[in-house]
Amino acid sequence: MQEFIGSLADLGTLLPLTVGLIACNGVRPGPALVLLGITYILTGTYYRLPVPVQPLKAMATIAIATGASVGEIRAGALWMSGLMIALAVSGLAQKLNAVFPRVLIRGLQLGIGLMMIRAGAKLALAWGDSLGTVVIGAHGVSATPGSLGLAPSGAEFWRALPLLVIPQLPLTVGNAVLATRDCALSYFGPAGERVTPRRLAATIGLANLAAGLTGGVPVCHGAGGMTAHYSLGARTGLACAMIGSALLVTGIAAGGSMASALAAMPAWVLGVLLAYVGVRHAALARDAFGNATDASTVLLVGVVGLTSGNLMAALGIGLALRLMLRIPAARGVKQRFVDRSR
Repeated sequence: MQEFIGSLADLGTLLPLTVGLIACNGVRPGPALVLLGITYILTGTYYRLPVPVQPLKAMATIAIATGASVGEIRAGALWMSGLMIALAVSGLAQKLNAVFPRVLIRGLQLGIGLMMIRAGAKLALAWGDSLGTVVIGAHGVSATPGSLGLAPSGAEFWRALPLLVIPQLPLTVGNAVLATRDCALSYFGPAGERVTPRRLAATIGLANLAAGLTGGVPVCHGAGGMTAHYSLGARTGLACAMIGSALLVTGIAAGGSMASALAAMPAWVLGVLLAYVGVRHAALARDAFGNATDASTVLLVGVVGLTSGNLMAALGIGLALRLMLRIPAARGVKQRFVDRSR
């Protein structure tokens, strides 16, 4: 029973972005839900842990806000596929994990948790509205469903790179790869060793290759989703198989009608769930508050990520702060060495 409840825990992230892409951008609901279901089932089978499958958050949000075409979304997925597979094959994902300061991962987790709380609060405050009204209202008319051709146009590829891919990349590397690895170790101990940065990059890359070719929703993993599944009781890959099977069956049986059903859900239900998960996710950063240096870095990265929505900028500022804090410390060590040598 706990596995089943835990399997539903990340719907607060998955549903609003998926519904938005279906209704605002013309992503086909049948193929989108079927591919999400298959990806979830394969992910649970591969990792044997509740590793989530989520829409690429920055990419989906920007696509919905700008009304990006299905071709541009598919191009963005193919870009992400190539980049993540390159990280996995080259071994760079593993090297980034070795050199990337853990305190910056904690800052990312705090920032993402705060963003989830803010998004959940907005949905929860829309007490009398449906999810579709809140997510889609700014666009009015739904987009025309896209085609299922094998490739976007060249123009769509180049528009997708600055519009959708560059804003998404630091979030994927920082949260979907490095922070998800950290969550797996924190929650599952030795069993979490299966969730390596290289494997995460590879499965994200393969999933987005399928999404780009079929017109599905571009996806990643994510520390927030793992926190959600774990918080509500999921402990094995069975939770992924459960939610994946539900999405698969729904996509086959309901198809286009599912978009209307999802959009009709009360917004506050998902809002409360999303805010709860955000609190749990932000709490992952609490172990970094043991000293003032780490605490200041975590707070800076988290607040900059929340206020700007730009995780690349937040990481850059966090790295700059760590460098500035280390310089005086290094000078102090050098001076003590000189004093002792006299």
